[in-house]
Amino acid sequence: MHQAILRWAWIPVAIMAMCGHVRAQAPIWGEAAMQPSPNTGLVHEMLIYRRYDERAVNDGGRAEEFIALTQFSYGVTAELAFRFDLPVMFRNETAGASGGGDADDEFGIGDSQILAKYRVWKNDTAATDTQRVALLGGLVIPGTDEAFSMDSSSDSFNPLIGIVYSQVTGRHGFNADLIWEFDTGWGGGSGGGGSGEDDDSADTLRYDTSYLFRIVPEAYTAETEGAWYVVAELNGWYETNGDNQLFLSPGVMYEAKRITLDASIMIPVWQDLDHRAEMDIVLAIGARISF
Repeated sequence: MHQAILRWAWIPVAIMAMCGHVRAQAPIWGEAAMQPSPNTGLVHEMLIYRRYDERAVNDGGRAEEFIALTQFSYGVTAELAFRFDLPVMFRNETAGASGGGDADDEFGIGDSQILAKYRVWKNDTAATDTQRVALLGGLVIPGTDEAFSMDSSSDSFNPLIGIVYSQVTGRHGFNADLIWEFDTGWGGGSGGGGSGEDDDSADTLRYDTSYLFRIVPEAYTAETEGAWYVVAELNGWYETNGDNQLFLSPGVMYEAKRITLDASIMIPVWQDLDHRAEMDIVLAIGARISF
């Protein structure tokens, strides 16, 4: 009887490890084909700092942004989950020499996002190994100021569609996504839709890949209380007006049973922009809490 108990005792341990293992393999910036379990919520709170050069003018002007980004996810079924992103932002903009070095502060809400994620394929290859594909669909809701939007200059209600693939193999995790945002121009403002020579409307293709490696523990056991990961991401935005950005984003993550802590830095690799300012650096720290 004792042998039978020991034979099956690994099952709840593996299930617990699988839940934490898969959840922790989600990247910091990009998407993953993982989602909360049914009737389970997840809050990801991020504090983000962005620094731009020559944002207002081309003679040394600079702008800094401080963002409190709240992402709330909820699992409806085993395959379907919804997420709502809400960024609250503060920006300090300093004019260049021709502007006398004057500073301008602004506070507002950035572009929000409602996202649905539907898993269409899953292949669990081992107790803690999996391969998954999910489809994405949602809506971008314009904020109080179009200049707060990093990903695009649109201030309209824009639908988006995408796909994401995730794989966990042992201590390794991999994710890749493609997301297309349609600039509809619906909702008013100068940033989207319309016609004419000064029309800056553009669709946006977002593309992300990420690799995560579990540093410790080497293997999960019944005594495991947390795990450390290193993260490497490539995050890109391409707009149909020709603007293109690519960032290298290294990071670190600690995952416990109900909370995950993460930190990352986004470093520009390639920026070819004509319709908005180039970015110097992005820093972020965050916490994910499941309930």
